[in-house]
This record gives sequence, C-alpha cells and structure tokens, in this order.
Amino acid sequence: MPMLALGQTERRGFTELNIGVASIYGYDFGEPFPGLSFLVGQTFTDKGLVTEYQIGLAAPSILTGKLAIGGGNLDKNIMVACRPWPLFFGPQVKLGWFSASFEVGFDDEISFDAGLIATIGFRWKLKKKKKNVNSNC
Repeated sequence: MPMLALGQTERRGFTELNIGVASIYGYDFGEPFPGLSFLVGQTFTDKGLVTEYQIGLAAPSILTGKLAIGGGNLDKNIMVACRPWPLFFGPQVKLGWFSASFEVGFDDEISFDAGLIATIGFRWKLKKKKKNVNSNC
C-alpha cells in the first residue's frame, strides 16, 4: 500500500531566477533595497496538496532557501512559505513559468534588517542528463 501512495505523487525539479525588493528598517517600502537570487528546487503534488523546497545563492544575503505548502498542481498553485534564511513568512503563487511572493520578516538581524520582501521569479525545468552510449566499440 505505501508504494502505491508514493506512485501517485508527481514531482518536478526546477531552476529559478528571482528579482525582488525589500523594505529595509521597517514595514514600508520607503527605503527599498533590490535583491536577486538563483535557486534550484523541487515541487511535489499529491491529490491537490503541493509542497516545495528550494535553495540557492542570493544577494545581498549570500544564501537563501524556502519551504512551502499549499494547494494546486505543478503548473498553478498557491502556497504559504517559510524562508529560514533570512527569516520570512508569506504567500507564494506560481502560474506557469512565473512565481511571485510577498513575505513578512522581523525587521531585525534574523530577517536581514528587512520587514517585507516582494519577489518575481522565472522558472524552468531541470533537464536530466542523458548517458552518452557509444555503440562503436
């Protein structure tokens, strides 16, 4: 029975490039600060439940990652996300090749001195490497 349940889960690996803006030293965009990230991750779906993880390089925080859970499918979904570093929480939406998020932090060191961040991302599928088989032995 557990093997049958695992077989129903769909998953998709991806690479994502994000641009965004952060509200520095507060919860308004009076002092906006730009950001950029390049991430790899994987999205899973099973009967409408969608989960996702991603990790990658970011500026200015150097590293970032995100865990999310919500509803939809691999192409269209809405999730609630937690970014452990810098620490933020908020909704994330994916429509086709694009994703967007609006996240709330703590406006201190754990959130890289930002209260809010908003991002827009472009995703593409990870391609599996094919083995080069030489038939001329």
